[in-house]
Amino acid sequence: MTRLAFAFATLAAAAALSACGPRYQTVTFELRSQPPVPVRLTGEEIEIPAGIAVSVHVTIESSARIEFTNKDALALDSQDRDILLSDATPGAHNFVLVGVAVGETCLAVEVEHEEEECIPVRVVAAE
Repeated sequence: MTRLAFAFATLAAAAALSACGPRYQTVTFELRSQPPVPVRLTGEEIEIPAGIAVSVHVTIESSARIEFTNKDALALDSQDRDILLSDATPGAHNFVLVGVAVGETCLAVEVEHEEEECIPVRVVAAE
């Protein structure tokens, strides 16, 4: 086998392996705390009252047959920390979200160090 053919075969094998991994579809939120007022947390939108903090476990959903695990890197970054705080807490894929002030922002979802989407966030006045 020539060096060129070997290099091509190696690249083809690497491409095939990378195509077999999980593919980001969305995230789901599981409440780990019970806020005193309703909150809405989905992969399409987040609504949380100002002054409210919620603890969540986040699951990364895959559109492929291969699923993400808690070992896959996940970060949630608020685009405006004056409106929403998002901080990782102990344990894989655990976060606290805090409505800081009334307004709108988005929550960037980063999986395996690649930004996948930015979920619209609305922080509303507490009732």
